[in-house]
Amino acid sequence: MTSSNTLRLLIAAAISSSAFAQTVPAAAPPAALEIGTVDTVIKGFAAQRANSRSLVVHSLRGASVAANIRDYFEKDGAVSITGTAVDTPNSVFILKGNKKKLYGYLVKYDTKKAYEYTTDAAGKVWLTEVDIKKIVPDLDPDFRDTRTPAIVALAGVAQPTYSPMALRQARHIGPYQNEDILTLQSKPGSPYVFYLNLAAVMSGSTPLNGVTKENMYRAWQSIADQYSMLNLNVTTNLAVYNAARTANQLRTGIINFVNEDGRSFAPIHAFGTTAAGTLYRNPSAGWDYGYGIGMTGAHEIGHEMGMNHDHGGTGGEYFEGIAAYQWGPIMGNYWMGGSWPQQLFTWSKGEYATATNFEDDLSIMTTQELVPYMADDNPTSRALVFGAGGAIDPVSNFGQIERATDTDTFTFTTSGLTTLNLRVDPLEYLRMLDVDATIYNAANVAIAHSNLPVHRSAQFTNLSLPAGAYRLVIRGGAEGTPSNGFSNYSSLGWYAMKGTLTGAIDPGYPVLSNGVALANQGAATGSWKYFTLDVPAGRTGVTFSLNGANGDADLFAQLGAAPTSASYNCKSDGPTSVEGCSVSAPAAGKYYVGVYSYATYSGLSVKAAYAP
Repeated sequence: MTSSNTLRLLIAAAISSSAFAQTVPAAAPPAALEIGTVDTVIKGFAAQRANSRSLVVHSLRGASVAANIRDYFEKDGAVSITGTAVDTPNSVFILKGNKKKLYGYLVKYDTKKAYEYTTDAAGKVWLTEVDIKKIVPDLDPDFRDTRTPAIVALAGVAQPTYSPMALRQARHIGPYQNEDILTLQSKPGSPYVFYLNLAAVMSGSTPLNGVTKENMYRAWQSIADQYSMLNLNVTTNLAVYNAARTANQLRTGIINFVNEDGRSFAPIHAFGTTAAGTLYRNPSAGWDYGYGIGMTGAHEIGHEMGMNHDHGGTGGEYFEGIAAYQWGPIMGNYWMGGSWPQQLFTWSKGEYATATNFEDDLSIMTTQELVPYMADDNPTSRALVFGAGGAIDPVSNFGQIERATDTDTFTFTTSGLTTLNLRVDPLEYLRMLDVDATIYNAANVAIAHSNLPVHRSAQFTNLSLPAGAYRLVIRGGAEGTPSNGFSNYSSLGWYAMKGTLTGAIDPGYPVLSNGVALANQGAATGSWKYFTLDVPAGRTGVTFSLNGANGDADLFAQLGAAPTSASYNCKSDGPTSVEGCSVSAPAAGKYYVGVYSYATYSGLSVKAAYAP
């Protein structure tokens, strides 16, 4: 389709109108029509909502432009209106914005007519007839007749593979574990919600057409992966969507899975309204339901979030990616890279050499659609967690790169010569993150760096480290050049680490004094904090406790190594931040106290005491 950045309105006549019927001179039908100020347009549709006989009607090039309102939402000066054309049910109408700016359209699918509402710098709203592909970029009603052979040719499309470190560090990470596919949520509690409506492809709790629950999970997961940097809850739970829509419709979106074959499509900027995209089933001969439908869903939701196609190269409207780096934009032709073993699909701002669409995808989502980034999970630094024998496990050592400027720092100290063997993997199934890792010494000198070419991971092998303090810094990676390769613009996502540091290790965890509470502890959801207590010989018991008034902190303790949720001597993981557990007749030695943040907490006290 033609980019909104290159479309220029040729206004032959600007005819003022009320919010009601217009008379257009037959001799010179206008290409665009001024329909009033933002305020008068909103008042006109508010009046129609209150009284359907107060119908807002405009005439453009002899055609009637009027809508029946289905949903009307207004809050804090912002408005979201959804409906259909008065003269054709097979249509979509949306209008959304605030007191300064409105945007919307009315699309009539049967006649392939589209009319766009825009606001100029003076606050005037214009109604313009546009190409239907400007509003619904992937619309193709003849898909089943003309595209089936191409689909069959895609039978070689491969699935991504999970990293062995993908162990539910976040809700959407890791293989299917028999979750209820109708209640999936990527970020429970977020007020920003995108609903995947599975109703038409389910019979009760069972997917139709032989599709497995794992297939459905991977479709949801792939979409959640591509939006994981945003505080957006991708969900299959209707109740969650309805609650979010009631609270603020402008923070919600919806796409309908349908039990038919066809080319999936979605109207542009539909997020914030109840207008839905359409995600077709498509033949199993050429499309993997989980990965393929998930990829297509991420692309179509991209349209609903306001993004157009990434053009260029031999792909024309759909840039086909760069095979040398196994990279392509999600708003381009993602199928061209379906067989790449290290495939990487990201959002784009048109940095590659043949780009003609220079939209900043991330900016559109965060500053136009106003969906915020996730908060930084590691804003300063975090101690690297060691288990028995210097083991570095992915359950305790992981994080997220939320934006291009984000770096995550992990600290560790050695008291003598040590050897590091470490791998850092991206965790998402449909990943965007290319891992870049650097180790700095106490003098801030980079002593080792890794960003495996076309492999998305970082790795250090038999790295010898003398006594000292070190920082492991992880960031989003890049390969080649932005014009022939990709930058770290959208190298975002979750990662984890696995390996060993053998030799003289000083973990550097805060030391607890017997019976003395260490106050004012806090941590973000999904993170661990560790403390140690030296227990002398001959004690009859040792007790560990947490006391906090908010969030949900869970307590784990273990002798000789940092505990995990699967390895501990005692634990307490109730629904609050008041927890306690004990060990009778404890062996002498260093006990590690682990506090896991199931939900963000602050002002927490950590205490350990042995007796007598």
